[in-house]
Amino acid sequence: MLALETSEKTGSLALAEDGAVVLERDLSASGLRQGRDLVGSIGAAMKEAGWSPPTALGLVALGSGPGSFTGLRIAVMFVRVLAWQTGAKIVAVPTLRLIAEAAPAAEKDVGVVTDAQRGGVYWARYERRAGGELVGVAAERVGPAEEAAADLGRETFLLGDGLGVNEKIFAGRRQGEAALWRPTAGRLAGLAWAAHLRGEYVAGELLEPLYVRRPAPEEVEERRRRGGR
Repeated sequence: MLALETSEKTGSLALAEDGAVVLERDLSASGLRQGRDLVGSIGAAMKEAGWSPPTALGLVALGSGPGSFTGLRIAVMFVRVLAWQTGAKIVAVPTLRLIAEAAPAAEKDVGVVTDAQRGGVYWARYERRAGGELVGVAAERVGPAEEAAADLGRETFLLGDGLGVNEKIFAGRRQGEAALWRPTAGRLAGLAWAAHLRGEYVAGELLEPLYVRRPAPEEVEERRRRGGR
């Protein structure tokens, strides 16, 4: 399996066999802006792991967002082409769900808040079922940090870089250490393998980034039409 997480400025990739990570590497910001650099990074990782060419891949996992528009768009296009060339199946995992997986198993109510730029945050809340699986309570949202803080319960265990950006707003709330806030390809590989065992795949032609909000130029144009700035 190849797992790709590109929703942040610095992404990561992982190679895994039967859900167990054999190699994990960070991806530079420049590598996420250029598809050819992404291809080179993956090729180097496969060579380091002693793997065969990409045609040997049976599964490709993608952190689907929300997050960096550029990183997500390039990764989606790459995964579509790779799956078409190799016949690999595709698994997509929302990035906020990926971050939530870092919560301690004892936490039953988990919230994720990430920086959405432009003065906002993305957020989502998850509940842990009896079997230990975290299940989303509602769809991912975007808006002011104050709205996210009000929407998430006072006893909800929080994760995500939106907490650090809005430290005063979330002061006093239960939250995990900053080392747990980043979505990683290694964690993605574990979730993707579980989805694979359940047969939860996405067809390449249907794979799309989970943006939640529109790109900045579209929002600026909308404000201009409404007479704003």
